[in-house]
Amino acid sequence: MNQLVLSRCTIHAYVAAALLTVAIAVPASAQNGTRSKQDDGARWDDGVFRAGDAVRLEPHARFQTDLLLTDQGEPIDDRFEWGRRRIGLDGELFDRLEFQIERELEAESPWRDIYGDVKITPALRIRAGRFKVPFSMEHTTSGFALDFLERSAAVTAMSPGRDLGVMVHGRLAERLVKYEVGVFKHTDSVEVPVDGNRADVTAGFGTIAGRVTLAPVRDEEDGTTRDLAFGVAFARNTMPEGLYGVTGRALDGERFFDRMYVNGARTRLGFESLWSAGRFTLKGELLQLTDERKQQAVTGEDLSNLIVRGAYVTGVWRVVGEPGKKGTAVDVSGRFDRLAFSSGNTTDEAFTNPRADHVAPLSQRAWTIGATWIVNRWVRVQANAVREQLIDPLGVRDLAPIAPWTTVMRLQFGL
Repeated sequence: MNQLVLSRCTIHAYVAAALLTVAIAVPASAQNGTRSKQDDGARWDDGVFRAGDAVRLEPHARFQTDLLLTDQGEPIDDRFEWGRRRIGLDGELFDRLEFQIERELEAESPWRDIYGDVKITPALRIRAGRFKVPFSMEHTTSGFALDFLERSAAVTAMSPGRDLGVMVHGRLAERLVKYEVGVFKHTDSVEVPVDGNRADVTAGFGTIAGRVTLAPVRDEEDGTTRDLAFGVAFARNTMPEGLYGVTGRALDGERFFDRMYVNGARTRLGFESLWSAGRFTLKGELLQLTDERKQQAVTGEDLSNLIVRGAYVTGVWRVVGEPGKKGTAVDVSGRFDRLAFSSGNTTDEAFTNPRADHVAPLSQRAWTIGATWIVNRWVRVQANAVREQLIDPLGVRDLAPIAPWTTVMRLQFGL
């Protein structure tokens, strides 16, 4: 409880500091603009407030609403659901300090990003506050810029969330290399069984995480843009003893793999790649999470490591509109993703209980077909058809024999 109170106080301190900075900067800039608009250039420009090179403030509001069209798995009681409802403020002060404040409306844990980012050189920047832990290409992509309604099951299950921390990052070798390395307060975040929200778990030093991407090809030839990029990511922390293993969830939120007892090191590894040429983009990731289970057997002995592996491959075709440019566009996309649970011990008899040494393997496979209509800079319409399937190679579980299709439509509005 004390840790929770401390965490909330820390978040509130970040909010207060950011708001104080803005409160001081805006009136001062406005006064200068009143005295001589030509001197400092204070103005509102396309939703952005600027005061010369000293201040840039950009408020934003983003809303998503989902409409469940069909679900072959079960009857539909409620077709409408809010996706994300967020308000926030991005800004920059004196061409050195960037900041972001973002809050979810009507959420149990409303604060999202609250951080400041100091630009020292292009190769060295320092970010401090609450923000996403640098792991996974899709995880670090904004939810309002995804190719599909939801991230892949593997990314959702294995990626760490937002946390309080400090990170150094930058670009090297004429933007050929991008790096992010940070330390964070908590070891991880887990779902609270009572309400399904996420809560931070603390043990030991916290989390060390990093991500490096290499972009050896970035050119434009005959009007066609070509990009090729690779990346690796890692995250390591120590999990306290308890039911803190990773869970698996279907699209409808139903849990198909329950938590296992863990105790010890948690190691995440990731590999990502992206290739685009003209209207076509192909990208994917390979992810692995390993949990130690020290002294978690009923006899007090160590159990074999719990291993979670996942991957996805996504293809996107720009049917209407210019690739890489703003404006009205239509994208057609497809994705295959897989999430699998197993253990280091694969020889003894397999069980499904949370202290099993040989965890009975279980995997989820999903095909997603989607289309995104970018109406303008404020409105996007997305539709996805998803086919999910659970695979139990040992046949120790009672699984549905048919993999149902689910279709969902989303209207997204943002300022």
